[in-house]
Amino acid sequence: MLFAGLLASGILFAAQGEGPTILMQQESFVPATLVVAVGVRITWTNMDDIPHSVTALDGRFDSGAILPGKSFQWTPDGPGDVGYHCVFHPSMTATITVRAPDDDSRRTR
Repeated sequence: MLFAGLLASGILFAAQGEGPTILMQQESFVPATLVVAVGVRITWTNMDDIPHSVTALDGRFDSGAILPGKSFQWTPDGPGDVGYHCVFHPSMTATITVRAPDDDSRRTR
């Protein structure tokens, strides 16, 4: 039950490796907030019929144009909050919180 609630709110902790997919649909990122562990690969997939980008506000990553049906992947190598947006659609914003693998907060959520 707790796991389902965490997924519904866009919160996910996973072991290193393949991780969650964030959809770009209806000119938004779904989910708009996500929590992952360091080393978890995140995939963004463009479900719209127009290009989007995934561009970190702090410069950690920039996908360039992601065409419809295409994806972009990024694997965080350190903890912290990462805000990002689409350069083509300024209203498309989202945040990823990256936790250290030994972060005790993972066990209490």
